[in-house]
Amino acid sequence: MGTIVNSKRHFLYSALASTLVSALPRSAWSQPNSASASNPWLPSRAVTWVVPYPAGGFGDALSRVLAQQLTLSLKQPVIVENKPGAGGQIAAAYVKQLPADGHTLFYGDIGPLAMNAALYPRLNYDVQRDFIPLTRLLTSALVLVVPANSPIKSMTELQQAAKADKSLHYGSYGVGSQPHIWMEMYRRETGGNLEHVAYKGAAPAVQDLMGGHIDLMLDVAANSLPYVREGKLRALAVVGSDKRLRQLPQVPTLAELGLGSLNAPGWTGVVLRQGTPAAAVAQLHAAVVKAVQSPEVMERFGDFAVTPAPQSPADFSRFIQTETERWGQVIKAVGVTLD
Repeated sequence: MGTIVNSKRHFLYSALASTLVSALPRSAWSQPNSASASNPWLPSRAVTWVVPYPAGGFGDALSRVLAQQLTLSLKQPVIVENKPGAGGQIAAAYVKQLPADGHTLFYGDIGPLAMNAALYPRLNYDVQRDFIPLTRLLTSALVLVVPANSPIKSMTELQQAAKADKSLHYGSYGVGSQPHIWMEMYRRETGGNLEHVAYKGAAPAVQDLMGGHIDLMLDVAANSLPYVREGKLRALAVVGSDKRLRQLPQVPTLAELGLGSLNAPGWTGVVLRQGTPAAAVAQLHAAVVKAVQSPEVMERFGDFAVTPAPQSPADFSRFIQTETERWGQVIKAVGVTLD
């Protein structure tokens, strides 16, 4: 879900959900439970939290603050391990070959956990078959941004510029990322003359955007807000929120602009290896939900247009299925596929 350009800007973003075993997917029910209410499951060694993105980005920053909280509740070190590349397939393959014993958590977002099923004909994993959805973590708004010195000052001006003879170049975190697919949805909806420039993460994309080498991009609001406030970027529209952001009260939503059908929030979540014992699933679910709703996380993430949104494993499983079907239709419509 995005990368922060400067290490000083590693902004750590951030109803307890039910942890009853009856709320778990059926795949978890069949596993032996060696723990009890009086003697709950706890990890016996360090826990690995795998992130499919490079260090320094949104997912990495979120993962590290959650790991700090989990270390306290699980009474074992929780170590963040970055396995970027291939749209999350490298990380997924790595997690799949580790024991299903509750000592490995796989962090993902809308890409690895929902969109990849339609993007990669030979995807090396299946979320529902290979993993147990544990919980959603956050939902997040995104913003469409241009350089501060761009002549484009509104969505109306953007649409006019996009229909001119010269193409506008938009950046994204990579081919098949949510910003890429959303911009293709927008191009298809409005008929604009837009060309995609793919980057290996948001950091180089944002750098080139501020340098005027590309014309616009869709970015996680938490990434772009500091640059909008500093006068380095200009926000044209809010994506993924039904109302204007408190942090950007002057920026309209898609619904206000007549583009409500394109509204699509970002989200992040955590899955475990299929076959993880039910007792471990229940304990890890409780610990992760507690962490994402902790005062420490809420304090550090509250100003960056993200909302804690934990779910039970069963609800998260259904949510992933719904999102997979939704984005599968979108990806088919815009005609994006990857090898």
